[in-house]
Amino acid sequence: MFFPPPITIDLPQLPLENMEELAVSHLSWFAGHDTEKHTNLGVQEWITFQGLHCDESAYDQDAWRKLVKDQQTKDLIGSILDTIGSSHDSPQPERVREGTNILLKGALGTGKKTVAHAICNMLKRPMLDIRANDIPLTCDNVQPWAAKLASLAIEWNAVVVVDCGDYFINSECAGGEERINLMVQEFESPGCICLWPAVLTDEQQALLRPFSATIRFPDLDLVARRRRWLQLFGRDDLAVAISSGKHASVPSVRDTEALNFLREIEKISWYELDGADIENFMDLARSLSGGRDPTPHDVKEYVKVWGVPLSVRSKVARFFALRDMHPPHLALYGT
Repeated sequence: MFFPPPITIDLPQLPLENMEELAVSHLSWFAGHDTEKHTNLGVQEWITFQGLHCDESAYDQDAWRKLVKDQQTKDLIGSILDTIGSSHDSPQPERVREGTNILLKGALGTGKKTVAHAICNMLKRPMLDIRANDIPLTCDNVQPWAAKLASLAIEWNAVVVVDCGDYFINSECAGGEERINLMVQEFESPGCICLWPAVLTDEQQALLRPFSATIRFPDLDLVARRRRWLQLFGRDDLAVAISSGKHASVPSVRDTEALNFLREIEKISWYELDGADIENFMDLARSLSGGRDPTPHDVKEYVKVWGVPLSVRSKVARFFALRDMHPPHLALYGT
């Protein structure tokens, strides 16, 4: 990654005592649902009568479309959701029949948290965000802690997301694997759904209790990076204008302005950035744009300033891709 990880909200840790009260601050929705406006209410009053019965229309109806994943991965996600009793296009039962632990496995910046958000939207449930530092340090305390957390998630109809749970395996923490296995076991409680975004090798995963399902996240390729840039610029409607083959072909866009925009997108898509860096460069361009909407050219200049490398081989391939994108009556622009 070319940027440091973004600063996250400092959430209170979740001790077994007072977990119910503190866990409320770990709940989040992904359509601007405001939990702060409920802070003047008693916690139990809010949970029972207010906060956890969010109007279905408040969820992101386009979450499924926004996933920058190949169709095979989308089909796998849909199959998993069908298995636990719900999918993005069917009514959701009140409770799933069995507890489900889903491993979202891939490198940093490959879209694991984005998929977790989309799953919460498709299930129309809030996300109960758990951090590595929330997990008790001793194995004796993990089991009752995880059992209480699972019961709250079931009661609140929330999806548990264990962020950076792989920390215990990738560090020298004693008993890390056992702690994860105890949590996976407790989250198998009927009605509980838990997502595990993690950076794990196959060897590390083999040491853990089996997950209900594993979704693998490969590094973003050219097609995925191109589509993500188009989404961030609000022009994912143009994604269909570019071939999904090895190189970009002449797009079926007659408008010269749109064609030039696609060429600028193509230029920045050849930089091998992960999803997190793509969003960070976009945020940087917005913050430095002086109130105007940034352009792909702006982003390209910031990418160069940060010294993001582009191999000679990629430069040559990009040259021919850009040349192929020109209709015959247009002269070749500089790259």
